[in-house]
Amino acid sequence: MVSVFALAGCSSAASDEPVEGAGGASPGQAGAAGAVASGGGSTASAGSGAVAGTSPVSSDGGSAPTGSGGVGAVSFGGTSAGGAGAGGTSASGGKSGVAGSAGSAGSGTTTHSTCVTGMPSSLADLASSTSQSTVSKLTVMGSRYDDTTKHTMTSDDLAFLHDASKQPPVPGSTSGLQFKAIPVTLYPSAGGLPIPADINQHAIGNCDGDTAFASMAYSSGSFIKSLITDNGDNTYTVNMYDPMGKRITVMLDNKFLVDSKGNIGAVSGKKGEADWATVLEKATMKYVKVFPVVSDIGGIGSEHQTPMFTGAGGSFAFDRGKLKPADLTRVVKEALAAGKLISGGFGVDGKTLASGLQTVTAHGYAVFVPKNASTMISMRNPWGLDPTDHGYDSSTDGVLDIPVDQSWASTIDLRIIDPGDACGGGSTQPYVPTPGDISAKSMFVNEIYVP
Repeated sequence: MVSVFALAGCSSAASDEPVEGAGGASPGQAGAAGAVASGGGSTASAGSGAVAGTSPVSSDGGSAPTGSGGVGAVSFGGTSAGGAGAGGTSASGGKSGVAGSAGSAGSGTTTHSTCVTGMPSSLADLASSTSQSTVSKLTVMGSRYDDTTKHTMTSDDLAFLHDASKQPPVPGSTSGLQFKAIPVTLYPSAGGLPIPADINQHAIGNCDGDTAFASMAYSSGSFIKSLITDNGDNTYTVNMYDPMGKRITVMLDNKFLVDSKGNIGAVSGKKGEADWATVLEKATMKYVKVFPVVSDIGGIGSEHQTPMFTGAGGSFAFDRGKLKPADLTRVVKEALAAGKLISGGFGVDGKTLASGLQTVTAHGYAVFVPKNASTMISMRNPWGLDPTDHGYDSSTDGVLDIPVDQSWASTIDLRIIDPGDACGGGSTQPYVPTPGDISAKSMFVNEIYVP
C-alpha cells in the first residue's frame, strides 16, 4: 500500500537488400549503415564484389563476370550510398573481373518488417464494430499528423532539435514545474531492458502518452533501446520521425521537470529516477514545439505518441459496449500476437475489483495479454499503482486483471495501433513484473495526475 501526499489526472527502416552481381555466383553485400550523426548519416562502407562466375576457360582466359557494389543501408538522419564492390576473383585461367559499380543510396523512407498493417485477418468478422480509423491519405504517420504535414522545418527548428541545451516549453497543463539537471538511469530494471514498470506518471497529464511507452516496452524493449543514444556527456540523441515519415534526430540534456521541492514531475522510474521514458517524454516535448501534433503534451493520445518513434500511425478503435467478453479477449490476444500496440480506458470511475483495486476514467491504460483463463483483459495504470477505498496500492504495478464479465466488458474501450518499427515477434505472454521492479519500498510517489 502506498500513500500519496499530493495529487495532481489525465484527459483522457528502410533497408535495401543486397543486389546480385551480374553473372556472379553470389551477391554483393550491403554497405554498412552510416554512423548516426545529427546532420545525417555518414557514407556507408563499400559492399564486397561478387565472386567470379563459371565462364569456360579459353586460351585467352575469358573474363570472369563482375560483381555489383553493395547497396547502402539507411542510417538514422539520412541515407548513405554503398561504395564500389571489389572485382570478381578470376576463374581458372581467366582474367580477373572488373570492379563492380558503386551501390545506390537507400531511399530514406520507412518500410516495416513483418507486421501487417490494419486489422489482423483473424479479426475480420469484427471489422463492422470498429471506428475512429487514423489511416491517412497524406502520411504514413496517420491522420493525427495530417495538419502538421504542411509544416516546413526551418533552420531555427533544426537548430532547436539538435541543440541538447535548448529546453522545450513547460507544458501549460502543469504548474510550478521547472527544468533541473538530475541523474539518469536509462534502464533501471534488473534485466536491463525497458519494461512497463519503468513508467510512473507524476505531474504531467499525458497518461495516454505514458501508456504508449508502456505498450512499446511490453512489445519490444530492444526497439526502445535502439531509439536512444547515450552520448556520454549527459546528453542523449533520440531517433524519431517527422510528420511525413522521414527520419530525424532530437537531442536533449539531463534537465527534466521537477517541482519546487526538487521532486521529479516528469514520468520516472520507481525510485523517482529519470529513465528511458523520461528521455522519450522530453523528446516528445521538443518534437511538438516544432511539429504541433498536439497543442500541449497533456492529453496527448497514444495514436499521437507512438508514430513519432515508430514511423507508423494507422490505428482503429473499439468503443465501449462493442465487444462481448470473449471477443474482447480475442481482440487483445490476436492483436498483440500480430505485433500491435494497444491502449484502453474505462467508462466507469471507481469500479472495484475483488482485490479492492479501482478504475479511473478519462485515463489511458496499457493493455496486455490476460494472465489466465479467468482474466478477460489485463490493463496497467501508468501511475504504477491503483486507487483503493483506503488510498493507493502499488503491489501489482498498476495492473488490473479484469474478470470475464459483461458488466466489465461494457465499460472498456480499446485503441489498436500499427507498431511500425516496433514490430517484433508479437506479444503472447502476460506481463509479470518481478518483485524487485515493483517493491513498495522502492516506490516513489510525488504527484499523480488525476482527472
